[in-house]
Amino acid sequence: MNIETNTENYRFGSYHFKIRRISDLDKLIDRISDAEFEKDERLPYWAELWPAAIGLCRFLAEHEELVGNKSILELGCGLGLTSLVISALKPRRFLATDYEADALQLTKLNFKLNDRLPPQTALLDWRTPDWDEQFEVIVASDIAYEERFFEPLARLFGKMLRPGGQIIIAEPGRPVARNFFDLLKSYGYQSTIQTRSVLQGKQEITVHIHLLRRLKF
Repeated sequence: MNIETNTENYRFGSYHFKIRRISDLDKLIDRISDAEFEKDERLPYWAELWPAAIGLCRFLAEHEELVGNKSILELGCGLGLTSLVISALKPRRFLATDYEADALQLTKLNFKLNDRLPPQTALLDWRTPDWDEQFEVIVASDIAYEERFFEPLARLFGKMLRPGGQIIIAEPGRPVARNFFDLLKSYGYQSTIQTRSVLQGKQEITVHIHLLRRLKF
């Protein structure tokens, strides 16, 4: 990926990571052709480090028992910051996925920057999850931003979450996300919610951490 990056430092409890971020997101957006956008409304959301991801990293670092020695599927790894936290918590099995090949490439570069072996990575379209394996925990941040993804995500959870497993979703309070969690409730998922405050510029964002388990099938 030939685009300028800058390095930033992040600390969560005793864990410290360096992350390469895209220096100029507008240049990345300019690379998207009209045909690509019309086909899939494709924008490089993966290239931004969203407050929900920061809140999720903080939460996971405080709760190693949710990840340690478990099989983990991450949806939308983006720059790889959450991936680094998950990896540090020593899961038994870890697959980091994204819709964009550039995201997977930068995630691997960020693991190398931190002198860590990268996890297994894979391209994954939420609408057509071509993966037979099931996982004990599915982790994601800020995925409930477009209604068109809600049903596909619910089907993906049903396909890829092991019975008795848990889903951990960080979400910054988008109004549209209420419909997503109502949908999951109709599928038999029950949730508990914790919150973490994340500073974005001068604005404090409340990140909601949804812990979901499916009680009926």
